Amino acid sequence: MISVSKVRKKEIIDITKELILKSKGFYVIDYKGWNVAQVNELRKKLKEKSAYMKVIKNTLFQIALNELNIRLSNKLEGTNAFIFVLKDEVEPIKLISNFINETNKGALKLAYLNGLEYNKEQVELISKLPSIDELRAKVIGSISSPIYSLVYSLKGLINKLVVLLSQIKEKREE
Repeated sequence: MISVSKVRKKEIIDITKELILKSKGFYVIDYKGWNVAQVNELRKKLKEKSAYMKVIKNTLFQIALNELNIRLSNKLEGTNAFIFVLKDEVEPIKLISNFINETNKGALKLAYLNGLEYNKEQVELISKLPSIDELRAKVIGSISSPIYSLVYSLKGLINKLVVLLSQIKEKREE
């Protein structure tokens, strides 16, 4: 007979595998020193960014990774929380980085995004990147700027043409 704890562990592993598969990737952070209110606050903010924070035993998370043939170069140790990212990969880590700076507790550990592993230093660099929405705004701005210049230039030419035609009309009426 299988014990209840083994069944529960298997459920946790299956849920973890499902989260890994449906997400673009995950971040591993150390949440040591945060109280329950802080963890809940971060969870709420992450949910708004389509990211979900789960506290899972390192051994169970490692088993889920092994079953999915995902190998991390770093061993999972300590008080880890796993943030699963469903949409924009940058927004959640910016939020986490700011939260760590505000609380002076916790730490970024690693990331696994789109099939690639990133170490702590690389994750810190990712947190400084502009979000996908910021990049879209910059691209639209750079595309629309020449168009607006063209429109205003053409408008000026049309105004000059109207003035010239008005002058010609006035001269003919004289």
